[in-house]
Amino acid sequence: MILGLLAIGIVGFSQAVKDRQVIPVAVNLNQVLRMTITNGGNIEFVFNSIDDYRLGLSGNSGVSGSANPASSDAFYVTDFTVASSTRWDLNYGAEEATFIGTDDPTNTLDLANVGFSLTSNGTHDFETGAAQGTDLNAELWSAPTVNGTEIAGLENYPALLIDDNTFGLGGSANAGDATDNSFQIVWRCGTGPVEAGAAPVPMVSTSLLDQDPSPAPDRYIANVIFELGIK
Repeated sequence: MILGLLAIGIVGFSQAVKDRQVIPVAVNLNQVLRMTITNGGNIEFVFNSIDDYRLGLSGNSGVSGSANPASSDAFYVTDFTVASSTRWDLNYGAEEATFIGTDDPTNTLDLANVGFSLTSNGTHDFETGAAQGTDLNAELWSAPTVNGTEIAGLENYPALLIDDNTFGLGGSANAGDATDNSFQIVWRCGTGPVEAGAAPVPMVSTSLLDQDPSPAPDRYIANVIFELGIK
């Protein structure tokens, strides 16, 4: 009996041997956010002829017709890329409400005499549906250009130029590298009679030749800001 009680006591009070170690694991997500202008960082339209005033100048060879060979020039094209590790948006716009003359600062010119088209040359696509997030496989949304289908008139800063198409809706994000987010802006000036379309802010529909009052001869400038942010 004594031996039996001793055996029961040993079983009752024995404990499993354990050894615990801890390995810290951390995930450090450093934000990557970069816009790079690879071409066309300085745009200047020079009007030298009546055809320039009547038809405008453009980086698009299909604009204004063959009557004005100067209407097409690669100098009026800007290429840029966006690299971001998170969903992003891009605001843009001119610092001032109008172009301002450098010879005479009292001379002004409507910003929307200048317009632009926007295309995506990367793997990310603009929404093709009527509402944001209609196509959850499309990563990009551009209200000013109606997703790259319309010529937009230049606006005062800030205006949301490119947005994440499916933010808050699921679907594909516009986060990615320069091969995903590669864009081209084709600028134009004075082509409104041909290109004043259905953009929310269209180009001025009257040619520089026919505007009243006539724009004063001057060199008009506006600094156009592009500001990249995260969602």
